Amino acid sequence: MLIAGISYTIFITFLFFTPVPEDAFLPFPWLDKLGHTLIHWILAAIWLTYVYLGDQSHFSSKMLLLALVSCFFYGIVVEAFQQWFTETRTFDILDIVANASGDLLGLLTFKLVRKKI
Repeated sequence: MLIAGISYTIFITFLFFTPVPEDAFLPFPWLDKLGHTLIHWILAAIWLTYVYLGDQSHFSSKMLLLALVSCFFYGIVVEAFQQWFTETRTFDILDIVANASGDLLGLLTFKLVRKKI
């Protein structure tokens, strides 16, 4: 699960820093936010599952919270870096809201699936 978490994080980091063509058009304004939500949903679910499977005998809600907060802060750092280090992407507070929504969906998914693991 660690390899899955690292691989997925690297993959989405690459996606978040890939230049967007200036003439890029999304048919629906909310489609970008949906993408952020889905990406973070998967991110949180993977990392929460990794933390849980890593050491179930010492698993605690503090570890769960740390993993969830890490996913959230990863999203903020990516948004800031997009603003500072790219020319075609900008910091967007609504992306952070969408990321947080995805993180919470990842937590919900983890809680539902954990009982079956």
